[in-house]
Amino acid sequence: MKKHSDQYKSGKRTMKFWFHLKKWLRLPKRAFIRIRKRIAEGFFHHPNWPHHKMIIRQSNSPHQITDCTKIKIMNPQNLLIKWGITMLLFITCAGAMAQGPYPNTGNHSVCLNVTEPYGVVLTAGSTYSWSITPITGGNGTITPGATSNLISVNWNNVGTATLQVIETNAQGCVGDPVTIIVTVNPIPIVVINNPAPACSPGTVDLTAVSVTIGSTPGLTFSYWTDAAATVPFASPTVAPAGTYYIKGTSVAGCFDIKPVVVTVTPAPILVINNPIPVCAPGTVDLTSPSITTGSTPGLTFTYWTDAAATIPYATPATAPAGTYYIKGTSVAGCFDIKPVVVNITPSPTLVITNPAPACSPGTVDLTASSITTGSTPGMIFSYWTDAATTIPYPTPTTATAGTYYIKGTLPAGCFDIKPVVVTVVPGPILQVTNPAPVCGPGTVDLTAGSITTGSTPGLVFTYWTDAAATVPYTTPTAATAGTYYIKGTLGGSCFDIKPVIVTANPLPGSVISGPNPVCESVNGSTVTYNTPNTPGHTYSWVVTGGTISTGQNTNQITVTWTTPGSGSVSITESITLTGCAAMVVKTVIISPKPITSPITHN
Repeated sequence: MKKHSDQYKSGKRTMKFWFHLKKWLRLPKRAFIRIRKRIAEGFFHHPNWPHHKMIIRQSNSPHQITDCTKIKIMNPQNLLIKWGITMLLFITCAGAMAQGPYPNTGNHSVCLNVTEPYGVVLTAGSTYSWSITPITGGNGTITPGATSNLISVNWNNVGTATLQVIETNAQGCVGDPVTIIVTVNPIPIVVINNPAPACSPGTVDLTAVSVTIGSTPGLTFSYWTDAAATVPFASPTVAPAGTYYIKGTSVAGCFDIKPVVVTVTPAPILVINNPIPVCAPGTVDLTSPSITTGSTPGLTFTYWTDAAATIPYATPATAPAGTYYIKGTSVAGCFDIKPVVVNITPSPTLVITNPAPACSPGTVDLTASSITTGSTPGMIFSYWTDAATTIPYPTPTTATAGTYYIKGTLPAGCFDIKPVVVTVVPGPILQVTNPAPVCGPGTVDLTAGSITTGSTPGLVFTYWTDAAATVPYTTPTAATAGTYYIKGTLGGSCFDIKPVIVTANPLPGSVISGPNPVCESVNGSTVTYNTPNTPGHTYSWVVTGGTISTGQNTNQITVTWTTPGSGSVSITESITLTGCAAMVVKTVIISPKPITSPITHN
């Protein structure tokens, strides 16, 4: 249904209503014009008033509609007759008001299956023909009113329709059609899913989507204490037990209203009897019936570390000292939650000093006295992987990174247990790139940055002849062929050590074979020099005191000696694969050729 215009509202609409009422109160005038003299003369008497024969003022309206006006100047001859006439006038005016027209004009939006009145101002002598033309499915049924200018329509199809009226006057002339568009909106459906029962003293949020899921989309919901939706429900988000009403209103103003039932079931009562104290580090069985004796029968108990019951307590049968929470839940799902306190009698004090971080892959000795210094004297220490001391830690002298538990027990059996944290910081990474091979007897500078490029920044490098870094290598800037060790240390403690290999490739062993001394060449004579031919080697010759005749870049040459005195033959032999080369020089003594005197004769 849809709530339509209220003709009693304040403002412009109220003024408009009274304007129309005033016009329609003129209707009784015509009925009384013919009898006004008799009414005036027969029932009222005022001899001194010049207009004593008139009871209704003539209207100046172009429609000639009169007002029902109270005549104050008439004096009753009989009180009963006066009041009778007054009641007649009241009933007549009320009937005129009920005939319309109505306060609003223009297109109309209505709800399905609602009957709405329509009308136009009545012109004397005119008749009015009404019709409905569906546009997109909307339609209704017209019921004629008391006069042809008035109708009511039951709108019984959703959609849009045109309501039209055509006036025909007393002369038979037909006027232009007057129309309005009427939109017939569907009645929304409110689907109510009664919320699950709440547990006392709980409440229910009626505004939750789950309560009205399945309803017509787009509804605006309001909440009421009565089916007539006259008394709003002020706190729908915290509704206690009872029946309420949810009204779903569409954008068009149509609505449906349905009841919603809030059920609140009684909450159970949980009684907690705190357990007697035990010797530290003893534990208490929170599941013992003695702890919850006196509670509502049939409860199911669960155990939690917090009052909100968000973090389950995993070992309620062996609870150490502390405050826990027991939740007792009934079959209906209602619960009570109460704290339970586990008290432990005074116990020895175990003081734990976490060991200094070890460098990876180092380990820590948990049995070192420095870790438990300050603890109660006389304790016997044991080492565990869990706080409940169920899993012994078998290698406490070489503990790797992690959290362990040390249990200190006195001869009386009371103990304390504390965690100890072993931290192993990541070791630096030493990246060693072996230097390029050198040619023997060459050396390598191990301190060159290229050898440790890629290592953890900030390392301080030292050089050693052994992997244990016990014998320093004293000449790292001129390292000969061999394997050495570079140690990169970070922060003075953590380090990495890696080998570095210096490779020295051999030099070729050149030997020059050939005559020495030699004679200065006569007539271009040559002398041969050579060295063993090795595959993969190259040869380059240099001669002083003569010239190479043939064989350059081979292992054998011929030389023409041209200059007496001291000369030489040298060869540079290179190994193509390694690039290593060696030069050999052979000194040669060049004897001059004899100078013969001219031949004499007779």
